[in-house]
Amino acid sequence: MELLNVIEKKKDKVKEFGMGDKIGYALGDVGCGAFFQFVATYLMLFYTDVLGISAVAVGTLFIVARVWDAINDPIMGIIVDRNKHTAHGRFRPYIILFGIPMTLVGILAFTKIPGLSEGMKLPYAYVTYILFGMLYTAVNIPYGSLSSVMTTDPVQRTSLSTFRNIGSVISGVIVMVLVPKLIFNSENAVTANGFLKCAIIFAIICSICFVLTFKLTTERVSYNTSSKKKAGIGSTVKTLFKNRAFIGITLASFAMITSMFIGTSLNAYLFKEYFKSANLIGVAGLAGMLPMILVLPFIGILVKRFGKKEVSVAGTALAMGVYGILFVMPISNPYVYIGLTMVAGLGTGTVNAVTWALIADAIDYQEYISGERNEGTVYSAYSLFRKLAQAISGGVGAFALGMLGYQGGAAEQVEAVGIGIKNIICGANFVGLGLSLLALVFIFNLSKKRLEEVNKQLEVNRAKAN
Repeated sequence: MELLNVIEKKKDKVKEFGMGDKIGYALGDVGCGAFFQFVATYLMLFYTDVLGISAVAVGTLFIVARVWDAINDPIMGIIVDRNKHTAHGRFRPYIILFGIPMTLVGILAFTKIPGLSEGMKLPYAYVTYILFGMLYTAVNIPYGSLSSVMTTDPVQRTSLSTFRNIGSVISGVIVMVLVPKLIFNSENAVTANGFLKCAIIFAIICSICFVLTFKLTTERVSYNTSSKKKAGIGSTVKTLFKNRAFIGITLASFAMITSMFIGTSLNAYLFKEYFKSANLIGVAGLAGMLPMILVLPFIGILVKRFGKKEVSVAGTALAMGVYGILFVMPISNPYVYIGLTMVAGLGTGTVNAVTWALIADAIDYQEYISGERNEGTVYSAYSLFRKLAQAISGGVGAFALGMLGYQGGAAEQVEAVGIGIKNIICGANFVGLGLSLLALVFIFNLSKKRLEEVNKQLEVNRAKAN
């Protein structure tokens, strides 16, 4: 803990919630998101076109790694929940202790080792990718749980969710602008040196962000549970599956993330093979981020007027409709495609802006039905399903390339490959968003009115406990 003592001096008085908390929390998602989005968007391309690993082998790797990562999430959540409160808080220390090692392993994941034999490339990929995922979990579970102990105010929680998405947007912009410029040469081919440069730059950016998150955020909410006997893991999990708020947002996120990450994993291939415009990958990425930026100033107003669930339902329905149009239309102009995905982005951006506030509400609802605070367990269970979604999407994307006949490193692909990639991306998003909409409408039970009732009862319960 020496590093933590150097970074932060002990304070006698807890500071009030303010802009520093919001900025610090946003920077946490820049730190987690920049490397994660780099991995999610470009690692498969690095494996197929730099290391020369087959798309089918990459798909298997992604599934194995993500399934293990998903199993690892609840373990980390239990560790966090069972650990005692330290002088630096329950969650903040993990961000520093595991964040910087995560970035170092990230560099190794994008390194082509000179002289590495063909038979060792796949094992090397397995070791570095799985280790990166484990370290990412050790940072992201505590980071995600952090917002629930920074404030209990619904408006402030929405602002934290909004700022977290600002951090996500910033990290996405960095990835979309920087990476294509460094990894592609003048002939639209990727280079090993370009990938390594990107990884080193992201390691520096992310490490700085983790330190600032630790410095700027404050854990100011504590719950008096010491007098109660802590329920066992089995009892906690049983109660979790009675938590409709948790089940609803988890299923909605699972469907949406699966479809979106299929698109993310294939996006570079889409512009490279279907539109024949690899130079537009960065432009498309920036265009995808713009709608998220545009909706953020209005999220607080919309949530206050209509409620978080209601806003999420409307955003999901809009995005689903646009991807339905994209799927049936034979669009060959990349700018038309980018424009329509921007409209869909207004919907998904709205949902993403309130997702983390919905998770905080699900944590409160868990307390409402069980009488216990289990931030780490609830968040890690949610994260487990997110990781499973990423495993499925990464595997589907890689296997789809194999079935379409994609040849890694080939100068030219057959026309059917590009068409197939476009149809898979648009079709997957339409179906995934449709399933997400059903989960939000029929399972997630915290409407604006119901959430107010739950919060009032929790205030009474907490007052009695204290």
